Amino acid sequence: MENINRQEILDLAGEAYNHAEQTIAAMDMVFQQFSGSSYDPALTLAQFDIILQGVLLSVACADGRLDPVEQDFIRLFAMHGDLLEYINNDSNGDVNLTWDNVATLPEDITSRLVEVLPSILDDQCSSFVLPLASVDFSYSRVGKVETTPGDFLKSIEADMIKIAGLLALVDSEGTEDEINAAVLMIYELEGRHWRDLLYGRALGPGQEQS
Repeated sequence: MENINRQEILDLAGEAYNHAEQTIAAMDMVFQQFSGSSYDPALTLAQFDIILQGVLLSVACADGRLDPVEQDFIRLFAMHGDLLEYINNDSNGDVNLTWDNVATLPEDITSRLVEVLPSILDDQCSSFVLPLASVDFSYSRVGKVETTPGDFLKSIEADMIKIAGLLALVDSEGTEDEINAAVLMIYELEGRHWRDLLYGRALGPGQEQS
């Protein structure tokens, strides 16, 4: 691990992030074409950033501490939305977190933050997954391009897992626990909402959620 090239890690993470951005852009095009509706891709990108940062923060703190190198890595993925700003705004002024100070928080505060992250992110995930599930469902029905239900979700999840795995290596002390924490959180947050929509309340073209 001592010879890890951190710049290469950052480059690979950047490639995965760019791929996720492209997937969301493609998702937007398909959604507008086949659903008879539209949504703001800028909002979807912001939600993706917030969810990704939450996952990365959980990964970074899986070993009980947030390394400054990990902190710097996470803040690179706040291009469209910022998790800490979202938490601050949601707290009505009771919380004031920044990426400059989050690594210096007492361990008990950091642990509490990670503990509540899934509930903080749940609404974001529900909103984020809604158009994604609609696209996966409608796109597979149209049949103009060979695909199966879940392709967009699987692609985005794979990018998130790749970025999380690279974060686990950036401090040269990545652990299997950190990566497992990322995979579990991604599947639980996004997968649960996606399964609910696709297999229970999936939207067909032009339909709205009741």
